[in-house]
Amino acid sequence: MKSKKSSKGFWIFLLIAIPVLTVLTALGGAKLILSGALPEKKTDLIVCIAIGTVSLVLSMFGAFRAERKKFIWGILFAAGYLAMLLLSNLLFFGEGYGGILQNVIAVLAGGLIGSIIGAGKRRKTKHAVF
Repeated sequence: MKSKKSSKGFWIFLLIAIPVLTVLTALGGAKLILSGALPEKKTDLIVCIAIGTVSLVLSMFGAFRAERKKFIWGILFAAGYLAMLLLSNLLFFGEGYGGILQNVIAVLAGGLIGSIIGAGKRRKTKHAVF
């Protein structure tokens, strides 16, 4: 990761951004259901898309920020997000996660794709020599 000074701000940003992104994607899915664009039976699909999207963005951001081993850092960010989802569900609702396999697959698939994108080779630009 980067220096300690910028690292502290980075973690604070993540602590704020993760729940906000999760809530925003969940609200978008709820709006689609309430407007009648999607049937209520597709709630599990919307949840998987929402958490997969947040995992993709989070792991891509983590891979961009890492100096070395970008792919591993992206996967670790996705795994941390999955742990946060499971623990927050247990904390707020007091029960285990039902249908956990589809959510694990969605988070890890989003994390894998985000890590691949974030770890991609950056093109070197040629600077004009005057």
